[in-house]
Amino acid sequence: MERDFPEPDGVNDLDGADELDVRHGGGGGADSMSFLHRLGVALVVLAVALGVGVGAGVVWEKARPSGRTATDAATAPSPSATAAASAPTAAGAGTSAPASTGQPAAGQIAVPADWAPYTDPLQKATFSHPPVWKQRRDNTGIFYGEPGTVSEYGPQMIGVARIAGADQTAALTRVQAGEFDSVSGLTKERSGPATDTSGQPTQELAGSYDREGQRVSYLMRTVSTDGAVYVLIARASTSAAATLNTLMGALRASFSPAA
Repeated sequence: MERDFPEPDGVNDLDGADELDVRHGGGGGADSMSFLHRLGVALVVLAVALGVGVGAGVVWEKARPSGRTATDAATAPSPSATAAASAPTAAGAGTSAPASTGQPAAGQIAVPADWAPYTDPLQKATFSHPPVWKQRRDNTGIFYGEPGTVSEYGPQMIGVARIAGADQTAALTRVQAGEFDSVSGLTKERSGPATDTSGQPTQELAGSYDREGQRVSYLMRTVSTDGAVYVLIARASTSAAATLNTLMGALRASFSPAA
């Protein structure tokens, strides 16, 4: 007899039934393992992506400029510039510096530590001189000169003369006539108003002449007081112009009128 429902082709024994069973659901375990494997791979990829993203964020946070941008930093004024702009000027806000007189004050010259002070009762003056220099007095004033090698005195000399009842120009003229007008080879180099090494206005007269085979230069400057004018005198070799200025500066720094 023939069966009403013939069996499907290929299912003729137990082996074939087993294969059919595997094809229609018997392989669920393998499919589950494959799904878990794919899920694990996806989780690993996700974790790596998150790690890269977080790391990039940290790097950017540290690398990016904080607060202002680079443009802001370039245009913002520096503290020193702000302080300089806001600080008042030396002459005071809204005022201008005094006009120059054209005759700036020279730097103050200190009295050498070894210079000896001396007060002369005739010239009524106190001043200092080098300790080994020798005193000389004449009708004009009181002088100290360095010991000479050719004669009694060498080229360097300082002195003070007090001229009572005269103005500064007249006092210079009188000392010039008494000390230098008769010297050999006299050249008057300059005269007129000046500023001395103490920063005070003065009248000066400078010149040069020949003395014992060498050229010497002299400088006279005035100090005006009530009732008299003092004339300070310095002399040195013309080749030592700096010495002449130093002698006059130290003499001026040590000088004061005496009662």
